[in-house]
Amino acid sequence: MPETTPSGVGSNRDTYRGVILILLAASMMGVVGTFVAGWVIGDPVLLAAALALGLSAGILLGVTTAQTGRVKPPTSGTESSTSPSFPLIATLKELRNLRLWTAGAGGLAVVGLLIRFPAFPLLMPKPLWAGNAAALCLIGAGLSAVAARYLAEIDPTQLLEAPGLCYGARVTTWIMGLALMSVGLLCMGQRLLLCVVHILVLALDAAVCYAIFAAKQSDGNESFPLRLDVLSILGSRPNLLVSITDAMEQQLGIDLRSTWAFTVIRRGLEPLVIGLCVMGWLSTSLTVVGVEEQGLVERLGVPVSGAPLPPGLHVHWPWPIDRVSRIPMQRVQSFDVGHAGEEAEGPENVLWAIEHAPDEYSLLLGNGRELVTMDAAVQFRIVDARAWRYHCQNPADALRAIAYRAVMRSTVDRTLSEVLSEDRSTFTGQMRDMVQKDADAMDLGVQIVGFTVGAMHPPVPVAAEYEAVVSAELGKVTATVNAQALRNQLVPDAEAFVVARTDSARAESAEARGRAAGEAWSFRTLEAQYHAAPREYFFRRRLETLENGLAGRGFIIIDSRIERDGGELWLTQ
Repeated sequence: MPETTPSGVGSNRDTYRGVILILLAASMMGVVGTFVAGWVIGDPVLLAAALALGLSAGILLGVTTAQTGRVKPPTSGTESSTSPSFPLIATLKELRNLRLWTAGAGGLAVVGLLIRFPAFPLLMPKPLWAGNAAALCLIGAGLSAVAARYLAEIDPTQLLEAPGLCYGARVTTWIMGLALMSVGLLCMGQRLLLCVVHILVLALDAAVCYAIFAAKQSDGNESFPLRLDVLSILGSRPNLLVSITDAMEQQLGIDLRSTWAFTVIRRGLEPLVIGLCVMGWLSTSLTVVGVEEQGLVERLGVPVSGAPLPPGLHVHWPWPIDRVSRIPMQRVQSFDVGHAGEEAEGPENVLWAIEHAPDEYSLLLGNGRELVTMDAAVQFRIVDARAWRYHCQNPADALRAIAYRAVMRSTVDRTLSEVLSEDRSTFTGQMRDMVQKDADAMDLGVQIVGFTVGAMHPPVPVAAEYEAVVSAELGKVTATVNAQALRNQLVPDAEAFVVARTDSARAESAEARGRAAGEAWSFRTLEAQYHAAPREYFFRRRLETLENGLAGRGFIIIDSRIERDGGELWLTQ
């Protein structure tokens, strides 16, 4: 009987090469999708599942390399084309390096996820993202199960790595199932169970990494080493429990399934599962109300009358008959006003020209030409649980709308300068009173603890224009102040100059009037002298004129009366 030759050995064509490439592409896409989903919703188990898919991709890459090496190019001459040949392209060294790189990268990723796990917030994810992540895990589990079933039907003589790949696909199916369960645990807030699942998946990843690192490959082996103990234990049979039992039988040499313990377990498995389901259903009749909460019971969708449930353990009808809504009564809650997105973490930037949060709102002021952006927060506390739960379908949204309406009322009849210069404590007090009044009118059952305004400024997109306007306003104020200072300096100097000139003019006027009066009196005196003795007057005036004209010189006056009086004057040379 002729010996069967594995597919691809001694030929140029590998029948299952395309299948391995499809599985490799699916694994790589699964790594990206699972990693992104886990990072967005904050689920560490999805990141560990992405690591498992990454290890699968590394293994499939090694299988592809081995397949390439098993393909022998056409030969000529007397050499048989059906004789096995050592890989020409992929050598044992290449396979060993690929195996070590896969194990090393996986080990580092395991350590990184263990270090990163305490930093995960483990908060309630958004329903849309959680649904997408769950759908992705379900699709991954389904594809892994289909691949495991397909690989189980392949003859190992046609694909040497088929059994190992089948085991790995089954283990991947269980890991994706755990990832799907982790999404539900995250939505339910079960942090402890989520930690247990995370550690379990990381332990599987670490075991696979160690098995890949410790795998041995003989010199004549033409396949990627996939006889890994962890895969054989967990994936040798579709049933996980049976697979573990087979592994224990191989190690211990005892048929554990024939023992009385397993017989009892098989017989009591169905009643045990039913009992556990019943106990799980009955456990929904127990509700623990926190110390800061009050519980409201709804029976078949109708609120149960009476006082709310106080803190402690309470027993009621199980789900879906009774449902308990826990309302936080003592905790002060808050919400932001002025923007839709969340502010970035880290030190606060006090510059108003930089956007502090995405989707900041701009409020139109009273003059219709100016806008203002406000960053505020409203702190409130629930004081009436029934009013908060039943008097409004969405009380949180209603309270937010009331807060925005109060802000609009406070700014609608003011200009930007008035809003920015408003007394902050008075301004926030008025808005807090408005919100409290409207909330009481809607009977929301809340007490407004505070209305704090972190910042009020013009919209960020018009920062440059507003800074130019502010600079112009400052320039205007500066010019006005300088003009007033110059006026205060020039006006007193001008007034003093006017007073001095006025006083000088008045003095000159008095002096001129005095001088004119003196000259007038002198003229009148001369006139009187003239009328008294005209000839003597003219004679005396003549003498005075000569004295004034010949001041400082010697002169002799000769009058015509000298001859009349009998005198003579002889002038000789």
